[in-house]
Amino acid sequence: MSKGYKYIEQIFNNVRRIPDEDIHIFNDILMDSELIIPYGSGRSYSALKIAMSQYAKLANAPKIITPEDAGFPGNNMMEALENLTRDYQKITMIVNSGSGKSFEPYILASDFTKYIDERDLHNDLKLVVVTSNTNSKLGRLGKKYGLTIHLRGADRVTIDYPTTGIMGDVFELGSLLLFQTLVKMRYKGENNYRKYLEYYIERIDELLDRHIYSEDYEKILDILERRSNVFIGGRGSAYEVATMLVIRLNHIKYAIGDHVYRARGSNTPRPRSGDLGILISCSGETPAVLKWAEDFLNTGAIIFSVIGRRKSKLEKYSAYKIILEDCEGYSFGSPRDFYLYASFILSPLPIKLITRLMGKGLILPESILRYYHSIME
Repeated sequence: MSKGYKYIEQIFNNVRRIPDEDIHIFNDILMDSELIIPYGSGRSYSALKIAMSQYAKLANAPKIITPEDAGFPGNNMMEALENLTRDYQKITMIVNSGSGKSFEPYILASDFTKYIDERDLHNDLKLVVVTSNTNSKLGRLGKKYGLTIHLRGADRVTIDYPTTGIMGDVFELGSLLLFQTLVKMRYKGENNYRKYLEYYIERIDELLDRHIYSEDYEKILDILERRSNVFIGGRGSAYEVATMLVIRLNHIKYAIGDHVYRARGSNTPRPRSGDLGILISCSGETPAVLKWAEDFLNTGAIIFSVIGRRKSKLEKYSAYKIILEDCEGYSFGSPRDFYLYASFILSPLPIKLITRLMGKGLILPESILRYYHSIME
């Protein structure tokens, strides 16, 4: 079971511990929804958006719109709901927050529930909160206006990162697994949450054991261990996978004097010879990602890719790669599991790096990593 990485097993067990009753209520709310507004902060938000992007592909799926979307019809939640309720009767807001204390999600959720009270729309508008802290302000709002799901995070904080994960790994990946399982349930048209949860757990475990001890994975760690900047990129849902990795890896690389960037970010410098580019693409043919790969090669950077099928152009550009083969035979309207698997496959990368550094005497306790964590998420 994910040899040596107990935090992965904890993720699986935490999702298993969610009561069936809560799963059924959540699924009923989703099935009843005409419009879903997902929100969160940092990696928790990325986890939710990855799954919701796949949910949106399903036949008869509800409309999904985030507060950052250009089409969000208002400068704030109250104004947007005034417009949205003209076209949609059943609206659900989903907030994903491990701590339950994220400032912006709480403000938007508060406005959402204020609108419910002012218009007496308790039967039509629902708030679902997924959190480790059910007694937080967000948790209490969910209980009152819809549903709060208790998803545990790490049991404790130590420098035993293979056991505990780094800075929210356990909650964030657990929430992604929860949401993707619900997507699979709706796609299959079966009300059998446990069946698909165990399917994903078995598949993730298999992929982890196959890839995170591979020669290519170790070669990437060799590059990360030396002085080098890192550029991580993807498009669409792969962008959210990249974002989750950027945040975690940057804490470690920045602490030793290096930087991690999103490819084509507003402050992204030109790669140098010896830098590392990590690219994520289900098809391996995404034009923007291929252009980044060409640019990396032209500057002498090294490319490591996570790809969903074999014999793609991106594979040819890559010095090191992981092929998940979960985009073969993809048909329009079916959800892709690639982004779930890619998130889990890349999760141990920062942990294996920090373990190597600690083995050489560089101790990076979580308090140091949190010092470099953005307070603007």
